[in-house]
Amino acid sequence: MTREKRKNTGSVILLSVLNIILICAVLCLGFLCYFSFQNNATLKQSRQLLQKENEEMSEKIVGLQAETDKLQQQVTEFQNAQAAQERQRQEENGMLTPPEEDTVLSGDVLESLAVGQVIDEFSVIGSEEQYFKAYEITEGDAVYNRINGKSYYPNNDIGLSDLRYLKLVHYNFEHQVQVGELIVNAAICEDVLNVFRELFDIEYEIQSMRLIDDYWTGDGISSDSNSIDNNNTSAFCYRLATGGQKLSNHALGRAIDINPQQNPYVWYGEDGTPQWSHENASSYVDRTTGDAHVIVESDACYNIFKKYGFSWGGLWQNPIDYQHFEKPAG
Repeated sequence: MTREKRKNTGSVILLSVLNIILICAVLCLGFLCYFSFQNNATLKQSRQLLQKENEEMSEKIVGLQAETDKLQQQVTEFQNAQAAQERQRQEENGMLTPPEEDTVLSGDVLESLAVGQVIDEFSVIGSEEQYFKAYEITEGDAVYNRINGKSYYPNNDIGLSDLRYLKLVHYNFEHQVQVGELIVNAAICEDVLNVFRELFDIEYEIQSMRLIDDYWTGDGISSDSNSIDNNNTSAFCYRLATGGQKLSNHALGRAIDINPQQNPYVWYGEDGTPQWSHENASSYVDRTTGDAHVIVESDACYNIFKKYGFSWGGLWQNPIDYQHFEKPAG
């Protein structure tokens, strides 16, 4: 074979190889484009599927939220019905004296709320100032009609103008927001409102907060005992001090008893044995139980009352009154 023929043959072979390479490159590019298209289609389909699933999930969440709100409303209605039934039972058993029908106060958010009523926690949060109010008491009004001849009667020590009716909210032992009431001395009413606002802010639990007149049995001492038996937090009652012959600071609206079952009045005999009057307090004479409602010197309840100038009966020597906070004049 001549040199020229060999050269032509080599060129043909080289050209063929290049053509093959070119064809392979085109095929590879084609496959890449095909797979890229397929991947894009798959990704698009996946995105559409995820978007559809997200929309379906959002609809389910909205539906569940609606069901939750409906159930919460049913629970609140059921709890209020239970509270009403319990109150009726206590009235029938002589444990409570029904309040006057016109006790509702006008002109504010508390108007439609009955004492003891459980309300939605979220309706209070952010609007706390509307749920902690003080009112004057005047002869002939609803509060006066409830207390006259019971926890209050005309005397030389304190008049109606010296007292304020407080209506407020607190957490109960089921950790529900509940409406409560107190009567205190006008001179300390702002301090008391501040105390209970701060207790509410930390979600401190108080089982019940009603006027002692709802537990009236005929006199201040026995009515106070009935209130304690029902673990009711109360303040004003024109009466003598427990076991004494002088007026209690409760008689001047300057003392408050908090969760008296968990924080009993205790005295010690000559042999050092503790004694107490209420059987429901037996489990709480030991102050080291760790129960959240047992007031001790290191807890929030004590420190908040102390912050506003109240002294605590739990620091007395004998007797010791763990439920009792007071702020005497001067």
